[in-house]
Amino acid sequence: MDSRALKKEEIISLFPIRNLSDSQKQLLLDSYKTVEAPANTLIFSQGSNDTRQIYLLEGKVKLTDANKRERIIEGGGVESRFPLENNIPRSATAVALSPVSFFVIEKEALEGLMNNETVGLTNENVDVEEMHEESLVYNQLYFEVSQEIQNNRLEIPSIPDTAIKVRKAISDHNISSDKIARITQVDPAITAQLIKVANSPLFRGREKIESLPPAITRLGLKAIGNLITSFTMRMVFNAKTKDVKEQISQLWLHSRDIAGICAVIAKKLKGFDADKALLAGLVHDIGAIPVLTHADKHPNLMSNIQEVNKAVTKLTPTVGKMVLEKWNFTEDFHSVALNAENWQRETDAAGDYTDLIIVAQLLSFENTEQSDKYPMADAVPAYSRLEALLKDPSDSIRVTENAREELLDIQQLFK
Repeated sequence: MDSRALKKEEIISLFPIRNLSDSQKQLLLDSYKTVEAPANTLIFSQGSNDTRQIYLLEGKVKLTDANKRERIIEGGGVESRFPLENNIPRSATAVALSPVSFFVIEKEALEGLMNNETVGLTNENVDVEEMHEESLVYNQLYFEVSQEIQNNRLEIPSIPDTAIKVRKAISDHNISSDKIARITQVDPAITAQLIKVANSPLFRGREKIESLPPAITRLGLKAIGNLITSFTMRMVFNAKTKDVKEQISQLWLHSRDIAGICAVIAKKLKGFDADKALLAGLVHDIGAIPVLTHADKHPNLMSNIQEVNKAVTKLTPTVGKMVLEKWNFTEDFHSVALNAENWQRETDAAGDYTDLIIVAQLLSFENTEQSDKYPMADAVPAYSRLEALLKDPSDSIRVTENAREELLDIQQLFK
């Protein structure tokens, strides 16, 4: 950030700095410069525990507390003679409404000066999010959701009941296929989808299956749990308002397509299960749902979809991990949520489901309008790690080119 020298007339009216001796004030002038920030910069967020004393010298700042009450502080005004919102933790979020100048000093350093000590004097930067091209919409959504996460108040979707019951039942090592069938048959739609997937290219056997018990036998209990969770995922992708519905609908289509690519590639790899790959694809962006749900409750936040999407992108990995932890998914799924777009991810381990998600997404972007924004799939480390696991070394994981019909069949399962 830019800075300039402090002016004597700027600090002599600040409390409690005005009570310092002339030599101490001169020490501040010699030791510190201003911090400059553009409009729409987040200065600090409500709930943060930093101990900086931030004095507004020029410009305007909006403070918004937890109850959405707002007040404007202007440089040169009476309120700007005191540190901005001096509580620890902060009880409000501060955002610049115009280009601003600050004087920032650590509380400990200021208290030292008041006690005739000079320890800790150093020019402090304001730890801010620079949003040169962003508006307050981005800041509001990003930091409201961040605060809800910190305070354990973020509304996280629940995994559908049928999936919970089946996953719980499967955890019993003595469970029978008949009992799983009885639980599942309560939901005719899921029953039909399981039969359909048992006859799909992913699991197709010699004979056509027409009822649930043989479908469960063919698929296996472990796969049944993942598949039922997958089939109920569509229920999680919902919203109230038109704008958010459109966003979540696009998110679902992306997740569905990635799930299909993952499942087809997984069949070619040692140590991978197609059903687990399918589920990983469907949940890799699950963290976007709570963020969009929050925006759904505040229509003013949807005034600029681009800014909402930027906040969603930034928050999705962290929130996704939270959702999957709440759903009791295993740690490899947590990694999928956290690293789904970590294109250059490095690891000494063998290829895993996170690599699968990375490669599947990059394959899906190739030959589209988005291709220029992303690396080619075969240029990232994940691709090489997966290739090393091919059951047939002469085979290819470029399934978007050589398995189009199979991918379309899987997409039909999730219409």
